[in-house]
Amino acid sequence: MSRSVVIYGPHLCGKHANAQELREHFGLRAVIEDWDGHSSYPLEDTLVLTENPDAIADSSSKVMHHGWAIRELLAGARA
Repeated sequence: MSRSVVIYGPHLCGKHANAQELREHFGLRAVIEDWDGHSSYPLEDTLVLTENPDAIADSSSKVMHHGWAIRELLAGARA
């Protein structure tokens, strides 16, 4: 199982449009969209999307801005 990945970014930045590609890139099974940044979420196998840049994510989760996630996705596609 993979640890969850939390991706944050502003409204309409493309988080939702790229959710399935990002989920596959990180090897995750599920997606939670519109996380509030404070409530609990699954700590394994879940891509968690939020607009909250101050989200309080579990320390076991990878947290990244949407722009960095897309750069990582594109770099993996070129490799």
